[in-house]
Amino acid sequence: MYKIKRLANLADPICRIEPNISSEELVKRINDYNVLSDKKMKTLYIHSAFREVHLHWGEKEYEIQVNYCSDPFCKNHRQPQEDYKIGKSKRYKFTGKDGSRTINCVPDPTNQMGVPTLGCYTKTFSNWSLATEIERLVRINSTVPLEPDYEFHKDDCSENQTYFENPKSFYKRGKATSKAQIVQCKSCKKYTNILPNKSQTTSYTQKRNDILLTFAEHLINRVPVSSTCKILGIGRSTYYSKLEWLYRCCLEFLEIREAKQFAKQIFPRIWLNTDMMMYYLNNVRKKGQPRTKGTVSEKQLQTQTVVTTDLTSRYVFRADIAYDWDIDFKKIEMDTLAYKDDHLPVELRKNAKYTNYSYYPMEPIVNDTQSSADYYREIQDYMLRGKYVDGLHINHTYTAMAQMFLIKQMVKTDKWRVVSDDDMVLKSAIKKVFAEEISKGRLHYFVNTFDKTLSREAAFQEYIDANKHLKNWAESNGLKEQSDYEVAIEYLRRRLAVHKFYETKVAPDGTPYNVHKSNKIEHPIAMADRGSRYIDVISDTSKVSDEHLARLITRANDNAVNAFLQEIRRSLSILERPLVTSRGDGKSYIYSNFNPKYAQMAITILRTYYNFCQPFKTYGDELTPAQRIGIAKRAYSWRDIIYKR
Repeated sequence: MYKIKRLANLADPICRIEPNISSEELVKRINDYNVLSDKKMKTLYIHSAFREVHLHWGEKEYEIQVNYCSDPFCKNHRQPQEDYKIGKSKRYKFTGKDGSRTINCVPDPTNQMGVPTLGCYTKTFSNWSLATEIERLVRINSTVPLEPDYEFHKDDCSENQTYFENPKSFYKRGKATSKAQIVQCKSCKKYTNILPNKSQTTSYTQKRNDILLTFAEHLINRVPVSSTCKILGIGRSTYYSKLEWLYRCCLEFLEIREAKQFAKQIFPRIWLNTDMMMYYLNNVRKKGQPRTKGTVSEKQLQTQTVVTTDLTSRYVFRADIAYDWDIDFKKIEMDTLAYKDDHLPVELRKNAKYTNYSYYPMEPIVNDTQSSADYYREIQDYMLRGKYVDGLHINHTYTAMAQMFLIKQMVKTDKWRVVSDDDMVLKSAIKKVFAEEISKGRLHYFVNTFDKTLSREAAFQEYIDANKHLKNWAESNGLKEQSDYEVAIEYLRRRLAVHKFYETKVAPDGTPYNVHKSNKIEHPIAMADRGSRYIDVISDTSKVSDEHLARLITRANDNAVNAFLQEIRRSLSILERPLVTSRGDGKSYIYSNFNPKYAQMAITILRTYYNFCQPFKTYGDELTPAQRIGIAKRAYSWRDIIYKR
């Protein structure tokens, strides 16, 4: 029996996080807080940044710890902190300040003649905050059964058993208009409506059920909110309630058609294609908040969306907005009071992912280095921000890492191939989350870049020149009859005989070791809209044959993720590109939404439709991305998603 569900909220125990902070340490923090300056306390506790956090999700437990060297070529790669017990020497030392702190690989004093460390600098993160971001992404994409708290009897009734325990003690009195079964206690005569299941009704508590299909079509066809309301004859509140209801339908559909299907399959290899899209969130005052002398500097807040697709099938695994609409300053204040976050390094803060608002300002004590003027200036900034849009932006590196973690748990494969652009956020997230796969040679990471300064005309000319060069090369090497794809592979195979993405060095004891060398190779197949492209390989390819590497490089592109990003811009009115003003002197964001919650819902709805309902034609086959990746046997429709057919 399929129960009616609701969206999960903060009170639902979907994930449980153990930050590994004992009661003794909390007492010590309180004592140190009162006697040490904030600077000394940060120095005292900084080494706890290597402590793992335990995340309980479903029946599994995961250790979250990402503060280690992430250079695949370094001997310290993926290694925990270690005290060499020679003086004060440890594997890592901290450099920089809060917000920009890194760990530096120090020389190994126990093996001075062997393979050296590479002196890597790796950015640090809060393991606890990363765990909370994983929990957030799980929660906002989850539904839970709606369990009403029934009262079957009056207070003075002699019966105490429920209808489910003893149905014979109740009369059935027909059904309500909502398809709910009405029962009546035989003793006290109290009437109770029992919640129907999905097979009995698909429109529980929903009015205007007749507009759902039209509403869904409007949403993904760039019809503005006001126009949809006018055409369907509904108000704004009804529009957003329908949006939330459709979002829940999509999540329930994905639980069956996505999560369960991926759990059954093992893929020989998966090509991940990831990128980020920025849109502008209108920064407006909350209802009832008066104008004040201070103003928030940005009228439009840059909001990042992280998207990851399958390169081959164009299946969109996830699309998440780096914004938490459930957080408020009261929760941050309570965490700051409980854990003394204002005197701790950012790597230990529960709310480190909120960057500028990772702790709530506390009035400085005697030993603080912060002055009273700085405190009042800081608290004023918090109060001013609290008058504007609910929620807070998240450092999108945390969102990217959380997304990669969830994809890694969802998809079963032993061979990962990843393609992204040259973005430090994405590179950091992938190298952190897939550190084990990279170290074992099960993941190869390709960075795809273009010359973004080229005009469209210049890019198209590069495309023409590259095609001519490849055809001329094929003719001169007797490969004229082969396809462009096979010619490109052979061209790269010969070049890779001398072109390496790493450099081999020799340690003092004669042991050879490899170091990454920034040595991009030009892809033989250019693109008409962006011109020539260049590929760099981040992972170690020393054990990969030239022919195999040539085939991997030839396949590396970002077409899949770009196709979905363009679909977002073209299909969702609240996320379309800015309009040029009538005077031509600026940009207008009049269609940008005020609440990222609805942007997240709209993108998930579009992702569901894009994956399961929207076929595209290649090589004569017209299939949906879900059919191409192998988790669906047919194309679905809005009726299948909404009515669970």
